[in-house]
Amino acid sequence: MIFMKSLNAKLNFFIDTVDRDILKKFTIGFYQLSNKEVNYSDNRDTIDKKELVYFLENIISLEDEVVKSTPSEEIAFFLTHIAHMYASSMMIENSLYFYNESIKIRENYLELRSLATAENYQSIGAVYEQIGSFDKALSYYKKSLSIRKELSYVENNLLVAESYSRIALAYYYLEYYNLAFDYIERTVRIREKLLVPEHVLLENSYYNYKIIKKATEPKKDYLTIILNPVRQITGAILNRLVG
Repeated sequence: MIFMKSLNAKLNFFIDTVDRDILKKFTIGFYQLSNKEVNYSDNRDTIDKKELVYFLENIISLEDEVVKSTPSEEIAFFLTHIAHMYASSMMIENSLYFYNESIKIRENYLELRSLATAENYQSIGAVYEQIGSFDKALSYYKKSLSIRKELSYVENNLLVAESYSRIALAYYYLEYYNLAFDYIERTVRIREKLLVPEHVLLENSYYNYKIIKKATEPKKDYLTIILNPVRQITGAILNRLVG
């Protein structure tokens, strides 16, 4: 078998429907980007980085197979991973296309509002953030948050906190510092309740909290600070001369 033994179970349905060479191209690209080791029947333990380029050049064949397939959760899952690969390669338009196709399958065909859809919305937001479109990033982070809140049994969970953190940073980059501070405060409160003090997510929250809090503080007018003593001295001299 040319496909790897460790291939995720959700992809196994492709074994009988997708050409073996196409499947190999996908698995090479996916595992290369995720830095995982693979084992083929020829006992190769790792993938040459050049294989990734080969995969990306030939992925159109796999995309055609996916387009012809009946919409299902497995197809949505598969499309999401193709989108991840394009995003990791900074192929922005391709990544956005496949994230949105995955969302369409879940919401339009399967009529699902799932945490996987929320994750896709967040991934789209991250792509827009990468290219500096923070307003678009913010809108997708909020869509993700809405689903996470809707599907959360307890509102204050870590996924909600993650959305708050993303929204806080988007507002920060847009220079809406007070709104950013509101969301980073929510992030810290949730993570303090659910994480141990030394957890990296909590440490990151504290760091962002300090940065955003500083941005909300009134900026000092250093020119006025420098000139005030000069004005006072000048005033005193003028008063003496007049007097």
